[in-house]
Amino acid sequence: MPRPLTELATALRSELSDPLTPVLAVGSAASAMLGSPVDAVLVGSVLTGNAVLAATQQVRAERLLSRLLAVQDPPARRLKADGEAGYESVAATRLRPGDIIEVRPGEVVPADARIIGAVDAEADEASLTGESLPVPKQVAAVPGAELAERHCMLYATTTLVTGTVVAVVTEVGAATQARRAADIGHGAGPAVGLQAQLRELTNRALPFSLAGGALVGGLGLLRRLPLRSAVASGVAVAVAAVPEGLPLVATLAQQDSARRLTRTGVLVRAPRSVEALGRVDVVCFDKTGTLSENRLRVSQVRTAGREVSEQQVLDCAARATPPKNGDHYEHATDAAVAEAAAASQPLNGTGTYMPFRSGRKFSAAMVGEELSIKGAPEVVLSACAGLDPSVADTVEEMARNGLRVLAVARRTLSTAQAERGRSDADRLAALCTQRLQFVGLVGLSDTPRAESAQVLKTLQDNEIGVRLITGDHPVTAKAIAAELGLSIADEQVISGEDWVAMPRRNQEQAVRDRRVFARMSPEHKVQVVQTLERIGMVCAMVGDGANDAAAIRAATVGIGVAARGSDPARSSADVLLLDGRIGSLTDALDEGRQLWRRVQAAVAVLLGGNAGEVVFSIVGSALTGRSPLNTRQLLLVNMMTDALPAAALAVSPTTHAVGAAGHGPDQGELWRTVAIRGAATAGAATGAWLTAGFTLAPRRASTVALVALVSTQLAQTLIDSHGPLVIATAAGSLVTLGAAISTPGVSQLLGCTPLDPLGWAQALSAAGLATGVAAVAPRLVSKFVARAPEEAAQSSMSSTPQRHSTAYTSRNGTVNTRETASVNGSAGAPEPDVITPLTLRSRHVEMSKTT
Repeated sequence: MPRPLTELATALRSELSDPLTPVLAVGSAASAMLGSPVDAVLVGSVLTGNAVLAATQQVRAERLLSRLLAVQDPPARRLKADGEAGYESVAATRLRPGDIIEVRPGEVVPADARIIGAVDAEADEASLTGESLPVPKQVAAVPGAELAERHCMLYATTTLVTGTVVAVVTEVGAATQARRAADIGHGAGPAVGLQAQLRELTNRALPFSLAGGALVGGLGLLRRLPLRSAVASGVAVAVAAVPEGLPLVATLAQQDSARRLTRTGVLVRAPRSVEALGRVDVVCFDKTGTLSENRLRVSQVRTAGREVSEQQVLDCAARATPPKNGDHYEHATDAAVAEAAAASQPLNGTGTYMPFRSGRKFSAAMVGEELSIKGAPEVVLSACAGLDPSVADTVEEMARNGLRVLAVARRTLSTAQAERGRSDADRLAALCTQRLQFVGLVGLSDTPRAESAQVLKTLQDNEIGVRLITGDHPVTAKAIAAELGLSIADEQVISGEDWVAMPRRNQEQAVRDRRVFARMSPEHKVQVVQTLERIGMVCAMVGDGANDAAAIRAATVGIGVAARGSDPARSSADVLLLDGRIGSLTDALDEGRQLWRRVQAAVAVLLGGNAGEVVFSIVGSALTGRSPLNTRQLLLVNMMTDALPAAALAVSPTTHAVGAAGHGPDQGELWRTVAIRGAATAGAATGAWLTAGFTLAPRRASTVALVALVSTQLAQTLIDSHGPLVIATAAGSLVTLGAAISTPGVSQLLGCTPLDPLGWAQALSAAGLATGVAAVAPRLVSKFVARAPEEAAQSSMSSTPQRHSTAYTSRNGTVNTRETASVNGSAGAPEPDVITPLTLRSRHVEMSKTT
């Protein structure tokens, strides 16, 4: 079988496992057995069409993902066998433990390997450990060290930033740390999808439908109708009351949301995950590469006194920066300094340079007789003369704020010293370690994405909790959280070591109270997500690295950042934020809430209409012994109302804005609306049927009731949406109905009769009156429901004094009010949280006047 057909068949099998499939299959079979093959074909077509639509979207998304992941395995430089000198280029998949490989700057490490030779080597391990700064590499062993501290190892999928490394392969393929991190926690995730969430609604509505059919059949027997006629009438009512349009509504709504999100830079791999976005209670973020760009930048400058400006410090640091190697700087620190000092004139390679390396923690440049140095404070400051003791305190303070600190100094050389330095690198290095003049300090940090702060603020305003889970040091994690606008106290930060030591109950309390989880391994990330899910929170996990893949898979909604994300993170995610646009996350969450609003409105129309049909059939059976509408007429009602109008409502904007904190369907509001609309529909049909004279002209009365029933349901779709598609489908369905009952042959086939103007007036006036009641009643009921608790509270307060307190939500530590989405727009507006971002100011370090 061709591959595309195989992919589609697999996706179809998955979709046909939908929980509503058995209900629809039974309805179809019952219709066929009772001599209504048209109804059976309709239900079967809905079932099949629903599965094909969902499967097609899934296959399309998977193909797009495959193109995103269509990157060849990184090549490896392996030492030639049989004693031959030199290296050979092979695919990473051909490496085996024991092979000797060489990795050069800018290359992706092809396998886990133990370093046996390294020259000035640093690696970017952010995708594996979450560490945002380059990690120095060495030959010396570090026994017992955690993964992020194993400086004698190289790991697959990481990148060598500087230097050259020779190493012996220790693990390949699925045994590498990256693959092991991605494979943690495989298993069935939480049930998502509108079909799964609507299963409870169907299970609750189905017994009433069956009971209504049984009651119609029983009333027919009491009226001494033939057994077959009574049973057929009852089964027809029961089958017609099954909401066969529900799966189609769910699928079309999810497909529409997925297509809309694609236009905002969000790829939805599984449309079912969109609905879960509307129920998210808390979002867990990886930091490095997700909220930040995994790119160093200068975030703070301290000067050596008032006579030195910040720009002079940056200019001196830039002069100590080696020129680019091609189109980029070899060291991330050099790139950050050069970017910050953009106003300084480039040296164009005219000086003598000493770059960073593992054994030399500074870089220097000599231009003429001017020597400029930048490097580790413990090295540079020890070579400065007359240094004020407060400088050491400033360095410590900057480090506590999570910054990587560089000390900047200069020295004016004699002509002889400059000549010796140009001719001998060792002598130049010696000149850099004495008689330096301190210029200032430069603080480096990871660069937050431009949209990150606004995303976090928006989440908190919408009462969605935020958790930062990172492999960074706690100080670094807290500092960048503050920079992103999160006000974090020390007691809200927890490390991986403290997490592991906690019993299960304390961990459950920790995920409620703590907001920053630092030094967390991939296993710890999975545990945090699973603990949040276990205490009843719907969790979304956003990440980009191999160390995030398992947590992404464990969350109800896994969200991958596709800019520089790893293949495991992308392939584990349900939703992908393309091009690193983290701001699209708020669009995705908002679309999830909008989806629930639209679907809730469509469900209210479907279930309310079906309830009205059942009630009307029961009333008619009680008066005449049989349902006023026959099987074909009930089928026509479903065709006119359950298919296009409800589907149009599910993909069109609603008339009422979505509340800020809509977390899934409001069950109470939904069932109140279903009851009101069911009563309105039944009332319109019954009133039209009675005024049309059912005892004198039963066929005409049934036709009038049919028009009133369909018109009421179509008009009710306009209560929730005035979208062009909804108006067009409602008008088109009504016109189609009119044409069907006015065409002699078709009308006779349906058991109808063409209506005169009076009949149309009776039907449409009943529908208009019922629709008006259906539009106003939910507001009145909502006010009554809202007033009852207030009266009870006032009564309680009058008898027992109460102490007022402000309710705090444990998810984000801020004062919040929750709003629930409603069908009729009666929800209130929450107060937004106030977030005060931390502002860092540059301060001067006063120098001693002595020389």
